[in-house]
Amino acid sequence: MKKIDELKQELAAKKEEVRSLNDAKKVEEASAKLEEVRGLQKQIEIQMELDKEEEREMENKMEKRNNEVKVVNSEEMQYRAIAKHLLGQEMTAEERASINVSNNGAILPEGFVNQLQVLQKGFPALKGYTHVIPVTTNTGKMPVSNGSAVRKLAKLAVDTEMVKEMITTSPVEFAVEDYGKLYPVDNSAMEDSAVEIINGLIAPDVAECQVNSENAEIIKIVKDNAVAGSAGTDYKAIVKTLNTKVLPSLKAGTVIVTNMDGYDYLDGLSDTTGRPLLIDSLAVEGGKVFKGREVVVLDNADLPEVTVGKKPFYIVNLFALVKFFDRKGYEIAKSSEAGFTYNQTLVRVIGRFDTVKGDNRANFFVEL
Repeated sequence: MKKIDELKQELAAKKEEVRSLNDAKKVEEASAKLEEVRGLQKQIEIQMELDKEEEREMENKMEKRNNEVKVVNSEEMQYRAIAKHLLGQEMTAEERASINVSNNGAILPEGFVNQLQVLQKGFPALKGYTHVIPVTTNTGKMPVSNGSAVRKLAKLAVDTEMVKEMITTSPVEFAVEDYGKLYPVDNSAMEDSAVEIINGLIAPDVAECQVNSENAEIIKIVKDNAVAGSAGTDYKAIVKTLNTKVLPSLKAGTVIVTNMDGYDYLDGLSDTTGRPLLIDSLAVEGGKVFKGREVVVLDNADLPEVTVGKKPFYIVNLFALVKFFDRKGYEIAKSSEAGFTYNQTLVRVIGRFDTVKGDNRANFFVEL
């Protein structure tokens, strides 16, 4: 029995007691019992409100659960439809409507993109430090600031010449390129578990390969446009570059990009009291900071030494320097011809982006 029903039964019994006492001329006892009746009535009102609140909470939970189920079912249907599309099988009208077919491929669901972003957090991805600009076309132009020596607002009525000097943008052309990889998959496996193959096999590999491709393009811009920092034979050259070369307006976004050997060198430094100069970052989980600047570490193979025996350090504001044109979404396509004799389908996953040089005022190279 519900709590509210118990209270209502108790209320009915109390009312009968009041009537009996009142009929027996026991006015004071009846009056006292009437107060209990009023208390019960108030308790019932409160309990009714509590019951309504619980019902609302349950309805919200059910609605949320149903929405989650719908999302899961929607993604599963999308993957199932993609598998059928890749294998050339007949799809239902609902399955056909659930996917976006482009050329001979299909656009992977939003969940795949979200999963890649989570997986990529485990790699030293430089993209997050750049100026990421979402685009919806493969080519185009976009105005990008070149920086300016004028760093204050003009009085529009009188500072005409100053206003002209403040116009520091120029159109930058972008041409998004395709970056992809082929995966041989048994046809029977694709039929049975397309979701597991795409999310379990392809997604982790694409995440790592995508980061490496993006890093390579970003580092090329950095290396091709870097200018010499302060001269020196030890870490003080890096400190001198930060203090005297990087403009105060660009220092906040400046990082130190180095390889494993460079990181090992910084990690071995300490001050006169024995405290390490390379310290844990409060802003980045697992990150390290040198003289207030985050240190980004790449593999030696991805950032090799320029001069034999010397460690490379790039003191660079990647947000200002690199304009990363990101065409969101991944396309999956297939070819069964090459894997015909093995009963395999070659699955190709393609991502699209372009990197363009922007403001080069904070891009310095030091080697020690």
